[in-house]
Amino acid sequence: MRKNVLKFAVAFPAALALFASQAFAEKVSITMLETSDIHGAISPYDYATDKETDNGLAKVATVVKAERAKDPDLLLFDAGDCLQDNLIQEFRFEKKNPMINAMNALGYDANILGNHEFNFEFKTLQKEIKQFKAPVLAANIYKKNSKRFVKGWTISNVKGVRVGVIGITAPHVPIWEASAPEHYNKMKFTSPIEEVGTVLSEIEGKADVLVVVAHYGLKGEFGEHGMGDVAEKFGDRIPVFFIGHAHDTVNQTASNGAVIMEPGAKGAYVAKVTMELDNESGKWEVVSKKGELLPVSKANVEADAEILALNKAIHEKSLQIAGKVVGQIKEDFLPSLWWNGLEGIPTAAVQDTAMMDLINKVQMDNATLGGKKADVSMAALFESYSNLEKGDFHKRDGVKIYKFDNTLFAVRVTGKQLKAVMEKQAGDFFNTAKEGDVTVSFNEDMRLYLYDMFAGVDYEIDISKPAGSRIQNVMFRGKPLSDDETLILALNNYRFGNLKSAGMFGDSPEYRDTSLAVRDMISDYVASHSPLSPECDGNWKITGFTPAPEAEKVYGLVREGKIKVPSSANGRTVNVRALNVNELKAQGLLD
Repeated sequence: MRKNVLKFAVAFPAALALFASQAFAEKVSITMLETSDIHGAISPYDYATDKETDNGLAKVATVVKAERAKDPDLLLFDAGDCLQDNLIQEFRFEKKNPMINAMNALGYDANILGNHEFNFEFKTLQKEIKQFKAPVLAANIYKKNSKRFVKGWTISNVKGVRVGVIGITAPHVPIWEASAPEHYNKMKFTSPIEEVGTVLSEIEGKADVLVVVAHYGLKGEFGEHGMGDVAEKFGDRIPVFFIGHAHDTVNQTASNGAVIMEPGAKGAYVAKVTMELDNESGKWEVVSKKGELLPVSKANVEADAEILALNKAIHEKSLQIAGKVVGQIKEDFLPSLWWNGLEGIPTAAVQDTAMMDLINKVQMDNATLGGKKADVSMAALFESYSNLEKGDFHKRDGVKIYKFDNTLFAVRVTGKQLKAVMEKQAGDFFNTAKEGDVTVSFNEDMRLYLYDMFAGVDYEIDISKPAGSRIQNVMFRGKPLSDDETLILALNNYRFGNLKSAGMFGDSPEYRDTSLAVRDMISDYVASHSPLSPECDGNWKITGFTPAPEAEKVYGLVREGKIKVPSSANGRTVNVRALNVNELKAQGLLD
């Protein structure tokens, strides 16, 4: 009998504890939203094209407020690159940055630093960081004293659950800003996969559930692990990864069950994750999670009146800035925006044009080193729609043909170095031609803005050859360019930084930062040569490609809309696969 009483005495408290935990067990639903890569788009307007858009923060606000009406306690994050592009940088010296004003009004819970936040003066960035009401996060940025530049993580208490938010920035800012290390104050950027591990040890016991918000894409760059790798490594401890930087739309699950989300760019989507948690075991555990991409640009969303009103004066001032007439253009600089009338194949990417020649001429005229002007120049087509059209040339037209606030550099190179750069920046852009092709096509992994065209040398790109051996017959001033010839190359700061970091200019290149904005120089050139006529010297061409006999028939079908030029899944790279008669016949699209 005593033995049975003892058993009861031991069992009763345990049963009571279990009953109590079940009786007071809670189930909680937490909603989290993410934006990323807004790039200055507050009002739904593109000041470069002078057209209304179907995206932007004002439209995002409508979606966010609708979600907040369902769950007032939701968390809202931004994954960075909000303070650059669409003329927003013109207002960076204002007492209050208009983008930050709008974001503060919308009520973010955390803002992550993107790489483009480091495009400008470091003091300006420091001032802007102080303007955000929400915590600004970047765990993997360290000052010279080994302390973090901003907070690495924060805790939000939602419905009694401690949500730990870890911020990560793309680690390659020192590469992209190599020409202007003062922009990032020579700080150290660490590996995301290593830094997340570091933060996990710091935050242990302080949060019930963790979320990573990263300005870095699914795939890594420059040999670094991407956020897909980070999710695979830590997804058993971190159930949600909000990412950005790549401008992709991502809604996928890692092998360990972690949800990975990316909402595209400029407010095209809002990423949403709903987590269900319970504390039946005595601690909060994620029972389920679901990711969604809430459409903005494809949903005909109305812009939010509050954000529009807040940005009204800035919008009107932006229209004035963009609409200022600075000169006249006598004729269109491109014979056609699309090569042979085939939408999706930019003319300026497959043949020399007056537009690219103008950009390179302006750079060669203004880039000097040792008192001498540049011999050669390289420049990219930033947007497939870029053109100089007959009529008034507005300030916005400079933005349209030269999107970024790049400055001009001059660097001394050898003929050997130049040819290697040409191979990397031009030769690698194209896919190898195949039998049956009727069009040339572009490397899906190389964005249009990374492809450079050169002036000051004549050359051919032989796409019948494999990547790495396509640049042929390079001529300088009428003679074959020798490896030991020395030249001055004009290029922008971004490209200089990337190529210098890759060792393309040797260990200690001689260079000069002119501090001149390329876009402003183009506008100044148009103004001083107005009315400006197009001039094209035809210094380069594509070889090793002869269209199949059925080419004209295929071209006709494209113009009629019956066949489309392939683009990448995310729409960021056009013309990623050649139209091939053999493939079209196999698909039943060509007789």
